[in-house]
Amino acid sequence: MSIEMIGWDIGGAHLKAAALNGAGEIVAVIQEPCPLWLGLDRLHGAMSRILEAISPRPGCRHAMTMTGELVDFFENREQGVIALVEAMIQRCRQNSVQVFAGHDGFLDANAITPESVPKIASANWLASALWVAENLRDAMFVDIGSTTTDIALICGHRVETRGYTDYERMRYDELIYTGIVRTPAMALADRAPFEGEWIGIMAEHFATTADVYRLCGELPEHADQMPAADSGEKTVQGSARRLARLFGRDAESASLKQWRQAARFFRERQLAKLRSALDRQLSRGLIGDDAPLIGAGVGRFLVRELAARSGFPYKDFSELFSMLTSQNDFHASDCAPAAAVACLALREVGRT
Repeated sequence: MSIEMIGWDIGGAHLKAAALNGAGEIVAVIQEPCPLWLGLDRLHGAMSRILEAISPRPGCRHAMTMTGELVDFFENREQGVIALVEAMIQRCRQNSVQVFAGHDGFLDANAITPESVPKIASANWLASALWVAENLRDAMFVDIGSTTTDIALICGHRVETRGYTDYERMRYDELIYTGIVRTPAMALADRAPFEGEWIGIMAEHFATTADVYRLCGELPEHADQMPAADSGEKTVQGSARRLARLFGRDAESASLKQWRQAARFFRERQLAKLRSALDRQLSRGLIGDDAPLIGAGVGRFLVRELAARSGFPYKDFSELFSMLTSQNDFHASDCAPAAAVACLALREVGRT
């Protein structure tokens, strides 16, 4: 099978890739753990594993987008962007790498300048939103990942967001730092009901949302690629033990039913936060009630629920692609920016 284009999304915790054949069909989607804050060797290792699995042809093109420039391994974002582009060039032929620069389209990797950095840094959300805008007239794109949530309003085939940088997008509730795997549970509430009382929650990194959704029976286990908060077992019992620590308790001091109920409380708090951000976008009055919520990310099961609660139709991001049978547990929706940037770049290459 000939791979013509690979889209890469370099995050701070994961590396995601989507491979296209010459017909523009997605033939592979892969995510590898990549704790970039520990060093660039983690990125090179993750890239090697993906390239080995995909086995692209020698003339394959590569398109990249990123959020990993934010990690504290880098002194600042400019250093991060340049380092990530250089890392990609090292693994691929320099003239085969294109870098997504938002509304400016794609830049050759060897043409990146300091002036390009603000357009490249953390622009992966825009690749996904632009692909939605090309395929749908009106929609609300919601990508709930392991760490963050992106919300982008699409109206008249245009991306109608008010922010671009992370700072601006957080200001407008278009970027919400909450996800279904890596978010510390303590970030969702400072107290929770237990045994008929409101109990203060310990401000310690004892448990994450992976524990919450594992206890709720909703966690896509293939998406939980990072160590647990205590580096312990990723089981229901392990998640109960970690969640219990937030209450100053041991898991054995209460029933599993009680810990599941506690997890559901944290789930509702996260949903309320997301619903508030969604309501803020809807209050702009730019789309009608028949516009779908487009669900992406490993947490898109929550987008489906938000759509049902809000009375909007739901559509999965994967439906916007032609995708052959997945060879693993990941789909285009799980790695939305990688899939989108690959398709956008392949189309642009086709015009040149």
